[in-house]
Amino acid sequence: MRKARNLFALCLALSLLCAAAPARAAVFCSDVRVRISIGKHQEFSFTPVGTFTVKGEPSLAVGSDELTVKAVGGRVSLEVGGKTVTGASVTLLSGNYGGKTDYIRLKNSVYGACTYLGNMTFDVFEGAIRAINTLPIEQYLYGVVPHEMSNLFPLDALKAQAVCARGYAVARCAKYYSRAYDLLDTSDDQVYHGYASKNTRAIAAVEATAGQVLTFEGDIIESFYSASNGGQTEKTGNVWSSDYPYYINADDPFDLKNASSIEERSFIPAQYNEKTLKLMDLSVLLMIERAAIVAAGRDVTLLETVNVVPKNPSYDEPSRCYTEADVALTVGYEEDGIQKTGQLTITLVLEDMQFGSFQRSLGSLTAKKTRLRMRGAEPGVYHSGGEAYAGFFLTERRYGHGVGLSQRGAQERARSGQPYADILSFYYASTDLITIGTYASAPKVKGGSYTVKEWGVSGVAAGTSSEKLMSKLSSDASLSLVTAKGSPATGNVCTGWFVRVTYGEGKKFFDLPVVIYGDLDGDGKIGESDVTALQDHLGHGTLLTGARLRAADLNRSGEVDVKDLIYLIRAVNGDEKLA
Repeated sequence: MRKARNLFALCLALSLLCAAAPARAAVFCSDVRVRISIGKHQEFSFTPVGTFTVKGEPSLAVGSDELTVKAVGGRVSLEVGGKTVTGASVTLLSGNYGGKTDYIRLKNSVYGACTYLGNMTFDVFEGAIRAINTLPIEQYLYGVVPHEMSNLFPLDALKAQAVCARGYAVARCAKYYSRAYDLLDTSDDQVYHGYASKNTRAIAAVEATAGQVLTFEGDIIESFYSASNGGQTEKTGNVWSSDYPYYINADDPFDLKNASSIEERSFIPAQYNEKTLKLMDLSVLLMIERAAIVAAGRDVTLLETVNVVPKNPSYDEPSRCYTEADVALTVGYEEDGIQKTGQLTITLVLEDMQFGSFQRSLGSLTAKKTRLRMRGAEPGVYHSGGEAYAGFFLTERRYGHGVGLSQRGAQERARSGQPYADILSFYYASTDLITIGTYASAPKVKGGSYTVKEWGVSGVAAGTSSEKLMSKLSSDASLSLVTAKGSPATGNVCTGWFVRVTYGEGKKFFDLPVVIYGDLDGDGKIGESDVTALQDHLGHGTLLTGARLRAADLNRSGEVDVKDLIYLIRAVNGDEKLA
């Protein structure tokens, strides 16, 4: 979610952002799948360290030697332990999943050599090797927080970032559950560099906020953030297509106070003379001069700037994303051989202005500075050579979309002593800071005729109503049923819905997925579409994950294979009854 690395990438990212509407809610996912940037290769080498095994081949000794995975047609091949393993995908499983002793070293095509905890899956996509890192969400955040911010930021700023990054990640998991991965490792989602033990402050921030997310009316929000908001937070409806009540326009003086917040300014002097003209951007000066000549209908000389007033914001008030500025000028002119003065007002189109480092970088696709999104004008003083010159500044600020947390604003707020909960409450209005529990820590759910385990609620038949399911469940906590996206669920139950366990006076909850064996597409029914879903999974097309993957293990063997497909086909044909 950081800045794009070049002008072309920025424009592409902006077009994608404008086309997409953010998800309103989500359920909590304890694990994430991250597509790792490795470039396009027919062969790719990596080094496992620790106690890894190959999924489906537990007897193979992986060791700690460099291994090479190869693309062979649409399948992958890996030589390990004296044996060649070939399949639609090959997964290395950590023997200490959730710990820090097992890791895989590989060269990331964007970030260089990186270390990854958790499991690593290799498959073939568009003719090249693809790598997908699956790991606990908290360990994923170890590689996000110090790179979306900096390990050197104040601890409370890092804590706020951890909460935001966690909420953003789980929302993406809810959105892309039918895809082979949940997140990219770049700024298209969140910058993720893998694990580095040196990032002690960021890791401490993640661990101190473990499981914490922001909710609105009980739903986990997709907590957007950007580098700098330019002094005012933005509404989602002004950036995407829908307004959400927790994203509002609010002045953020802490963002402006941070010296690292990016801004571009162009000086317009109160008095025009030899010294002050040299302080102006040439393009701005020429635009003012030309506009003044047109307004006067004759040649004029600039004498004074009386006032500069921004106007016509792109969005409804109180937005300060102005599109124009009126400049009131005193000018000199000659009439009938006599020098006279007069006043006139010109209008500058701020989007047409080019000044500061942007002006100097025109024509370069690798320019580090790009156009900022919040434009305006304000009085100010230009200091140069030990002298102060009164006047006005045309301004460009806001690096990013400006929705939610400002990383620079949060940094400055933490420096001033604000705790992370207060920082979050400013950037996400009317939200609650909630802790997601675990199966072990949450109050137990009794299933009646259903089976309740850590991985979910099963024994639910297709066509079971929400009311029937919930009538059989009981707990000391408050129970509710939500969809895969976190909204209240009604009608017949579907695989991938969740029983939400709310406790701790409403400040904690835990989501238990519902599993209907054979309902692989999540529509609550069992039919040909489920057969197609399982065929796609076995062919490594659209992979099943989470509750849907569990629902595909019809024979309860612990593996999803062709035997389950045969079982499902027989069930759809009426020759087998699903338990």
